[in-house]
Amino acid sequence: MKKYIRSFVSFSLGTWLRAIISIFTTPIVTYLIIPEEFGKSAMYATAFGVVNLLVFLGMDQTFVRFFNEYGKDSRNKLLWSCLFPSLITTGLLSLVMLILSNTISILLYGKVYPYINLIFVLNIYLSLFQRYNHLIIRMQQKGLMYSTIEVVSAVSTVVFTIIFALFSRTFYAVVLGGLAGMAVALMVGITQGREYWRPARLAREEVRKALAFGLPFIPTSLLFWLFASIDRISLRQYSTFVQIGLYSAAFKIVSIMNLVQSAFTTFWAPTACERYSKSGDDPRFFERANEMVSFAMFSAGFLVLAFKDLLFLLLARSYRESSMIFPFLLFSPIMYSISETTVVWINFKKKTYWHIVIVSVAALVNYVGNTLLVPTYAAKGAAVSTGISYIVFFAMRTLVAKKVYPAVRYKLGKIALVTAAMCAVAFVQTLQNNVLANILSGLLGAVVTIIVYKEVFNSLKRELKDILITRFAK
Repeated sequence: MKKYIRSFVSFSLGTWLRAIISIFTTPIVTYLIIPEEFGKSAMYATAFGVVNLLVFLGMDQTFVRFFNEYGKDSRNKLLWSCLFPSLITTGLLSLVMLILSNTISILLYGKVYPYINLIFVLNIYLSLFQRYNHLIIRMQQKGLMYSTIEVVSAVSTVVFTIIFALFSRTFYAVVLGGLAGMAVALMVGITQGREYWRPARLAREEVRKALAFGLPFIPTSLLFWLFASIDRISLRQYSTFVQIGLYSAAFKIVSIMNLVQSAFTTFWAPTACERYSKSGDDPRFFERANEMVSFAMFSAGFLVLAFKDLLFLLLARSYRESSMIFPFLLFSPIMYSISETTVVWINFKKKTYWHIVIVSVAALVNYVGNTLLVPTYAAKGAAVSTGISYIVFFAMRTLVAKKVYPAVRYKLGKIALVTAAMCAVAFVQTLQNNVLANILSGLLGAVVTIIVYKEVFNSLKRELKDILITRFAK
């Protein structure tokens, strides 16, 4: 287990640094951008998410799947076979967006904004190239470089956002800041894989093979985007840009935990595949991983809930209300990360069609929840619905995985108990904003987690102690 802990810590270094950067810089941005403009940037991001899914066509999944089946000298052919269909799709979608520029602008932002769709098109192209740039570095297992690009991207985005905000305190500043940060990260990373970007003669059969593997990912990806975006769509339909802005500010703080989730999933996917290839159907490693991840994510979640008010005091006064929107949004990174340790059996057993069912059920729950709660409770209602739907998402992933592979025995009673405790704490902190009550409820939840996962807590304490002793002994 020490090997995996070391690997995770090493590979996630950039993510931790991004989290620290986010803690210190998000408050600065909230002082420069008012909630209404922040809400418009959230609608931009929502639209950007779905267009991104369409232009990738699942080809990024193809690139990862077949990377090790190509020799180093021919991986540029794989790259361009995956990239070519996406470039064609991007060109067609860009043309449509520019022709319908005014209509799209009014739909997303309530009025016509000059050049916003031109910026959007440029952003899509940059995102496409940066995605493969990131994958090349990841598949080469250059952990330090991967982390470096993460930090460069975060710092550049913040610096450029602040610079643009000093000239225009509108959502343009947030959009252009993200665009500039992505461009800088691309320039830094592309130097690490020049040979992969060499032009290659495309073979029709290889492009067809790439499409055959990648296209089936689109329905699931679109459903997941819908599942993750229903909250902002509902707020746009039933509420105001101010509420969307407050909701987005709460999500900015949640993004600290999202970064932890991202670091874990980046580390977990290759680790799980490697372990399965060696041990086959032996579930013990995955059962143990599930307990450890559950303990770590729940503990981190309760500690964040305990001290969330201190974080939100750093934001501009107009955003302070976001602290009561925040609690249920934490279920998003927590339940997703835990579910990653259970869902693996669906993939191992090649029953991936179940993903469509899982995401559809979770999306339906989120839609019903938002429809019922947002008209009355606005952003708070959206947060509660999102949190509950992620609990359903975890439950569906786990129950289907157990159906596919009954031999695995996750300790679901522990997860259910701590989830119930977190729901109670989240409700308390959503309904009132007493700092002392929030600290006590969060710390009480952390104590409950340690008691429920006592064995895991003691084991992790020993492992980390050994790592630190070994490190300092050198």
